[in-house]
Amino acid sequence: MVASDLRKVADALPELASRHGLQLISASVGGDTGLRAVLGEDRYDADAIAHLAAACGARILYWDLDHFDADEFAVLPVDGQDSEGDPAPTTDNGVPPALRKRTDTLLAAAQRHDGEVEALRVAFVVESVIHEWEVSAAWAGDLHGRWEVLSDDIEQAQPARAELDVPDPAEVERIAGLLQKMQAVVSAGSYGQRREAAAEAFPAPGGEDDWLHHRLLQQALALAQQAIQQDAADAYRTIENTLDETAVRLLEQGVLDDVHDAPARRIVTTDFLTELTGGHRPKPRTVTLLLGRPAIKDFLATQKAAAKHQIQPVLPL
Repeated sequence: MVASDLRKVADALPELASRHGLQLISASVGGDTGLRAVLGEDRYDADAIAHLAAACGARILYWDLDHFDADEFAVLPVDGQDSEGDPAPTTDNGVPPALRKRTDTLLAAAQRHDGEVEALRVAFVVESVIHEWEVSAAWAGDLHGRWEVLSDDIEQAQPARAELDVPDPAEVERIAGLLQKMQAVVSAGSYGQRREAAAEAFPAPGGEDDWLHHRLLQQALALAQQAIQQDAADAYRTIENTLDETAVRLLEQGVLDDVHDAPARRIVTTDFLTELTGGHRPKPRTVTLLLGRPAIKDFLATQKAAAKHQIQPVLPL
């Protein structure tokens, strides 16, 4: 979801809440105590969240926005020192000359998003359980992932490590290929979740201080991330070019047979597409386009007519 989409979602929340009889209150959404139900952005959009909250009997939606601060995004070392205060060959801000252009490019990219909505959080409470929904801009995850890799490269460039901590390129590519096919990595909703899945699958032999393994895994995950994104784009491009065929397949598998409300239809359709593509989660637009195909609309009309007929009272003759 791009920043402009997040802004539109944020601007539309008051109207959405009002439409469903909810009161929208700005609040800090989050915390570490109490019962929580996390509602994934891959299964819900803002309209579905408001519908779900109203259906559950909630009367208030709490919401919170994070705005991206480019000045706080990347804090570089003090000029002439590495992260531990030791001398380092640098130009500006403690960055080695070989990485200066790459750093400037990343910081310029961050500046272009300065002040934009980076993340949106919404919550409602039903029977003392907090239900949370959060959506983050794709560009934010990309920037943070690129900065993490770059900061490692800056530290790696220090003379004491220059010859010792260089991962084997062949091993990087091998692990990247394995990560690209791992279900936990492919289906992860963010770069951070992919990093956790990768670290669990390939633990550091030397523990947390195994710098070489850390660098190897970072590089492998960066390659895998690019490949996974490309795989997902290719898969959903194919699906959106064959929506009618995909709709027929969804109906043949009976995915919507016992589902009678819009939020639940989006959930099971999301699960269907995720499984169909080997773990790649669809964007809300793909789910919307698929559910709007004529075959599915006809199925839903028939389903609703049948349900209405079943609940009609039987009058005595």
